[in-house]
Amino acid sequence: MAVSGSLAALKIATGLASHSNSLLADGFESAGDVVSSGMVFLGLTLAARPADSNHPYGHGRAEILTGLLLGIILMLGGIAIGVHSIAGASDVTAPPKAYAIWPILISIAVKVWLMRMKLVAGRKLNSASLKADAYNDAIDMLSGVAALVALGLTLLYPTRFPLADHYGGFVIGLIMIFTAVRVTRDTSLQLMDTMPGEQLLGQVREVALRVEGVKGVEKCYARKTGLQYHVDLHLEVDPLVTVRMGHDIASRARDAIRDDLDWVADVLVHVEPAPEAASIAGMEKLKDVVIGADDASLIRELHGDARFYFEGKTDLLQAMTAGSLMLKPGMSPHPPHRHTEEEFMLVTEGTGEIQVGHKVTQVGPGAMMYCAGDKLHGITNTGSVPLTLYFYKWLA
Repeated sequence: MAVSGSLAALKIATGLASHSNSLLADGFESAGDVVSSGMVFLGLTLAARPADSNHPYGHGRAEILTGLLLGIILMLGGIAIGVHSIAGASDVTAPPKAYAIWPILISIAVKVWLMRMKLVAGRKLNSASLKADAYNDAIDMLSGVAALVALGLTLLYPTRFPLADHYGGFVIGLIMIFTAVRVTRDTSLQLMDTMPGEQLLGQVREVALRVEGVKGVEKCYARKTGLQYHVDLHLEVDPLVTVRMGHDIASRARDAIRDDLDWVADVLVHVEPAPEAASIAGMEKLKDVVIGADDASLIRELHGDARFYFEGKTDLLQAMTAGSLMLKPGMSPHPPHRHTEEEFMLVTEGTGEIQVGHKVTQVGPGAMMYCAGDKLHGITNTGSVPLTLYFYKWLA
């Protein structure tokens, strides 16, 4: 705030003395930085307050709201500067003085340093408002370059580009508006509880699946509540365990996620029965029969079409499931998961990659996977055509 205020005073005073409209516009833009940085400081201060009875998720949304207000201020400032610069272009004024270049050069150098410092801190803290303020410094740097080019054209070619200095101020206004739209969009998505990227959610699933007793992850949601995210997690466990054992598994998963992922503030865990084991008790013995593809049970999903040929008990197995899946390009039926059953998987068409444990293997027609019970595994179609596979799962 102190640096921005000093730069603003220098540029405004020099702009008035040198008759440079672009330098004056750049100075007013720097003056707005003092206000915006003050808002960021206030937002971070409020966001750091601990949770209470009325705010069980903490006060972190104050920081996101500050970023949104900062984007609105940037937009209004950009519009004002652009309109003022175009309106002044009709006035015939004396050409600007050459010494107006020096405050611009100083400002560009200082703003590069400020932008880098705030951006590094903003990414480390996952702070929307601090990153927005860093983008604001990037505007200053770009507006400084625009002012420098405009002023240079007017000084070098006063008869050919007499209004370049005014149009430089207009360009600065456009840069502010463009950045304001980006800042406003990003913070608005966070306020609307937009889910984070699949990479972050994948980290949550990976940590949860490493916890002993977790058979799978049914659902995983997250929403940003300030500098961190709150996660809603639905874990699948053996339905035959006691309530206390299920609670202990959920507690271990919650602790592991919070310890391993510094961007997670807290985790709300829902315990669900693992579907494979839950259905064993009601299964009937398989009949000796041949089933065609048209007679198999068809389930259409977003990732592709699954057919279930057999699902039941046998003379030697508690449960047996056999089916096929036509997987769409770029899709996976689910994130890597675990289940009690052992499994074979045979690829007959297409190409993709299969993960078993932490090893990923590229596969094509004829490739077959075996996976022991409770072993992490998954498949993804990495090709441009559907991938067809047949799977066989059993519990002895």
